[in-house]
Amino acid sequence: MNRNSRGISSRSALGRLLLGIALAAGAAACRAHAASPQTPEPQPWPETETVLTLLRADAAAALADCRVPGICAPGREFTASAAPSARTRDDIRVAAIFGTARSLNADVVVNGALLRYRAGRADPVAGSATMDAYRLLSIDGACVRLHREGRDHTACLDAGGTRP
Repeated sequence: MNRNSRGISSRSALGRLLLGIALAAGAAACRAHAASPQTPEPQPWPETETVLTLLRADAAAALADCRVPGICAPGREFTASAAPSARTRDDIRVAAIFGTARSLNADVVVNGALLRYRAGRADPVAGSATMDAYRLLSIDGACVRLHREGRDHTACLDAGGTRP
């Protein structure tokens, strides 16, 4: 054997070995790249912000047009178009009169707001009282006498009336 032939065969074997390693490394890199495709980060549903914006706008509009005592923010002024120019007559109803002679209570509904008055105290003791609330003058039998803006108002229990 000649030295030359042995060197050539070992070089070709070494070349084939290096070529095999390079191909194996390239194939492994391709498999790793194919196995983990890059997916974009999940985005939030686009209508989510729209729905929240609509809910906030609806709540703001409802509060802006709020006229329910006890729910609306106190001291909120109504616009000139929403408020009547002249004060209309208030809807005053006696819901209940209860207690003993020493501590008689009356639940009075004024324009939908429930106020509780106690005999001997002019101002309401419970409920959504405002600065210009009615002041209690007396509880006489089934009637309640109230006072506001220089005028007296009397409301009585309606025993035969229907309840809402």
